[in-house]
Amino acid sequence: MGPELAPGQIWWAYLGEGVGREQGGRRPVVVVADYEYLEPVDALAIVMPLTRTKRGWPNHIQAVGETGIQTDSWIMTEQVRTVSRLRLHTHMGSLSPATLNTVKWWSSVFFGLPAPK
Repeated sequence: MGPELAPGQIWWAYLGEGVGREQGGRRPVVVVADYEYLEPVDALAIVMPLTRTKRGWPNHIQAVGETGIQTDSWIMTEQVRTVSRLRLHTHMGSLSPATLNTVKWWSSVFFGLPAPK
């Protein structure tokens, strides 16, 4: 088991060594799973990493100004991953509801699902 989580929370995580263009190392991640996943699956979390590299990609959502984010950062919505909650070690803050909705919209695009309301 690991920490109690909520959608939109930002945590410092140890992602391990990345391969190719995967994000790795110690970096902020945002929890993107809803409570329907987080409550029964209490040992894992679905997250997206943040980066300080501005690539200009439309699916990279700017996170500066969100609670806990002090520098220009972008949520990498194309890099969804499931991690052990034991990788999450410091709660930093939370996304605004508007930013979380934008992140979820991009997830729906990538998975071919109806856009969230």
